[in-house]
Amino acid sequence: MRSARVICETLGAIGLDRLAGDARVFLNFDQELLETDLPTILIPGRSVVEILENVDPRPQIFATLELLRKRGIGIAVDDFVFQPNLLPFLPYADYVKIDILQAGDDLDAIVRRLSEYRLKLLAENVETHEQFAHCKSLGFHYFQGYFFARPEPMAKRSVAPIELGVLTLIARLQNPEVSSSGLAATISVDVALAHQILTIANSGTYYRERSVISILEAIVMLGHNVIRQWASLLLLSRLSVHKPSELLKVAVTRARLCQTLGAAHRHLDPQELFTAGLLSVLDALFDRPMDSVVVDLPLASSLKEALCGRSSDALGEVLRCAIAFGSGAWVEASAAGSAAQDFDMETYLDAVEFADKALSI
Repeated sequence: MRSARVICETLGAIGLDRLAGDARVFLNFDQELLETDLPTILIPGRSVVEILENVDPRPQIFATLELLRKRGIGIAVDDFVFQPNLLPFLPYADYVKIDILQAGDDLDAIVRRLSEYRLKLLAENVETHEQFAHCKSLGFHYFQGYFFARPEPMAKRSVAPIELGVLTLIARLQNPEVSSSGLAATISVDVALAHQILTIANSGTYYRERSVISILEAIVMLGHNVIRQWASLLLLSRLSVHKPSELLKVAVTRARLCQTLGAAHRHLDPQELFTAGLLSVLDALFDRPMDSVVVDLPLASSLKEALCGRSSDALGEVLRCAIAFGSGAWVEASAAGSAAQDFDMETYLDAVEFADKALSI
């Protein structure tokens, strides 16, 4: 009953809100678990029970599904390609998950046959923008895969002047030698950015007895690194308006992971670590190879090398670990270097919470 223990410990020790925010949680249930009362402890409206592809339809399972429906707990059928044993579960299901790689050329036919049921479709293993567009045209509601964090090859895609201006400003913010007045001057060049920074400085996140009325005052009160991080995040959000919102969350999560995993390397600047994670999605934002995006930016050569995946130093190692852990590639991450030794579930949850909080302000 290892799966039962994992579910109970995860929900009990970590908590659903911390684990997933306000999102629904999909939990795998095998034959043994579905024939117990464990599914009924889940939180209505927030939890979805996934029926695995090797589950056989038995009376006890149907009784459990009836109870789940009455309690408002969602039901999903996993890895569905019209297996005979899964067909009886369709009338009970709210979601059907289809591995589009497994479905192959039969995907369109599978979707058509499912149209007679009132279901929401979830596409698994969506790896390219072409696959995403095709699934979306078929009526899929949800998507799993790394398609949004990868560049979409576009022969004529270039960085527009206004985008280059934003990127250059982000790069200038990273200068560790700049004075408080110099940093204030850099931010003040962009009126909208200056207004956003002042709004954040006066928000409940950083409560002050009196209002912060200037960028320089905000820098003195909150510190260079905090202001740099906020300014970089706000600027990067401008570049992601035509991309899935999850991509920005990936960037901020990686940024926080880099800071945490790189803390043991005393010679690494926390701001440079944060920037490495934050800018690691530039190739996906601009649908261009990373080296062509950063080549003309005033970034430190070590940061450019890390972003392009060519660095063998500590910064490159930390960034590779952060990307791997954030993608669930545990084996690759563990082999990426010594930075992996500082990772645990708390590290990841902290990064996700940090991203959720930062993007909600």
